[in-house]
Amino acid sequence: MRRLDGDGTAFAVNVGMQSTHQFRVLRYAAGMAAFACVLGAWPAAVSRDSQMSGQTPDPVVVSSSKSDFLSADRREELRVLDANGGVYQDAQLQSLVGQIVERLAASSDRPDLHYRVVILNSPAVNAFSLPSGRLYVTRGLLALASDASELAAVLSHEIGHVTAHHALVRVANHPPAPVGRAADAFGDAPFGARAFTGSNFALAGFSHSQELEADNIGARVSARAGYDPFGAARFLNVMSRNGQLRPAGAADAPPSQPSTADRSAIALTNARQYATPGSADRDADLLLANIDGLIYGDDPNDGVVRGRQFLHPRLGFVFAAPQGFSLARSFQVLLGVRAGGSEMLRLEAVTVPSAQSLSDYLASGWMENLDPHSIVETSVNGLAAATASADGAQWSFRIVVLRIDASAVRLIFAAKPGTRELDRTFQELVRTFRPISASEVAATKPLRLRVVAVQPGETPDKLARRMAAVDRPVERFLVINGLAAGQALKAGDRVKIVTNDGHIRPPVK
Repeated sequence: MRRLDGDGTAFAVNVGMQSTHQFRVLRYAAGMAAFACVLGAWPAAVSRDSQMSGQTPDPVVVSSSKSDFLSADRREELRVLDANGGVYQDAQLQSLVGQIVERLAASSDRPDLHYRVVILNSPAVNAFSLPSGRLYVTRGLLALASDASELAAVLSHEIGHVTAHHALVRVANHPPAPVGRAADAFGDAPFGARAFTGSNFALAGFSHSQELEADNIGARVSARAGYDPFGAARFLNVMSRNGQLRPAGAADAPPSQPSTADRSAIALTNARQYATPGSADRDADLLLANIDGLIYGDDPNDGVVRGRQFLHPRLGFVFAAPQGFSLARSFQVLLGVRAGGSEMLRLEAVTVPSAQSLSDYLASGWMENLDPHSIVETSVNGLAAATASADGAQWSFRIVVLRIDASAVRLIFAAKPGTRELDRTFQELVRTFRPISASEVAATKPLRLRVVAVQPGETPDKLARRMAAVDRPVERFLVINGLAAGQALKAGDRVKIVTNDGHIRPPVK
């Protein structure tokens, strides 16, 4: 995962468990926010060479490369794409999002500025902007939008940051910190989830006043463009409810950010300056027609979580977390936490040259406090492996690295010192690693959104039963459609359901 230096900002990233929780503007892997409050000290200095994608890592020593001759904007864009799953390829959807941006830009305070919008192949709910006018929106955010005015609210907010020059003000107030060795980022002291997740993004967000100013600008621009400015309040509420579907333990956002409740109330006030409810375009049918078939959740090319099991068809392995663990992906990194936060795991692809033994890799210094006498070479279900242990004041660690064909993965298992049966739990976990079968590869298909017409007599409960491979299906159906509990549906209404590779289950009688 490469560094995203200081100019992007998130419109919203996975709102926390309660409606009063605050918007996260940390642009690192949004799906990992659910574990932030349980991640404490991480005494091991883990190197930045991990990439679940299996790509060659950035060197620690800076050297000349082709990227040195690219423009600053192009280098920044490549970093954004690398850290957010790349571009989501859907020409029809890209065209729709581009048309919305053009319509908003023409109605903005700076219609002379040129914007370029990119859809990122990320399941996180996120959007952000660069001062150059590059706008980014994830497919995870698009999946939550129920009409074009909600998407326009997000994009106009980002346009507001650009036209108000917020990024330049932020960089002046928060100059980038110098880049040091990986070991400098880790120490035997509490520092929260960012170090554990291995994110090396610049994390300074916009200030409270800048976020609210962008909200106000966004409402004005949306209304001028003919979109319903109340879309912002609706989408903020949906994101809050979506956050409640995450595993327990989500952390609050930085204190400088407006709370969900405050921001939603202010969004309503902003909207009332320019329109009355129901008086402006929402373009629900247009949006729904264009997100039909959108990939929902993990992309199988980067591995998928199915309950406690993680399958990675491209790298060719399967493993299962212990009972009581919750798993979530962050592009190149998979994190898991046991309820209560006493045990955690981190899985990632790493580069181990074929000429280097796995035991030498473990002893190569990428992790501090590793006991060299604990290194043992072994085999796990036909896969070459090596294990080791390390201890710090607040956590004990067990590590395994496995070679899978030309790739390698490492798992770091962490528990509080004195945790009973730590080694047995780790060994049981390691034994779950195995090569993926051809039938499992064939069955690991992406989930997709499909838009269906409500049939006479269908209720949210019945429609949720048509969904595939999602937890809490009734609540998820309500959230992705922006519906309140108990809200009646009319025959012929168009709604989103989650399907297995586009296969739509028949109506439930």
